[in-house]
Amino acid sequence: MLLGLFLFLLGLGILLSSLSLIFIFTPLFIVLNVLYLKAVEEKELEKKFGKEYLEYKKRVPMFIPRFKKVK
Repeated sequence: MLLGLFLFLLGLGILLSSLSLIFIFTPLFIVLNVLYLKAVEEKELEKKFGKEYLEYKKRVPMFIPRFKKVK
């Protein structure tokens, strides 16, 4: 959902030819959302799921997936 919202803001900035929306507000919105995810949502998930979630966090990156080589 957030990716769609980011793309919407970026597209709206392009459509309106708004440099401030493209280069200031959209990146700021992205940074604030990432900080919120790290500070609030991850803490709630750690409380709710405990050790299981901590192990999951170690295996799975937050944004960009790791690709393993196929043997």
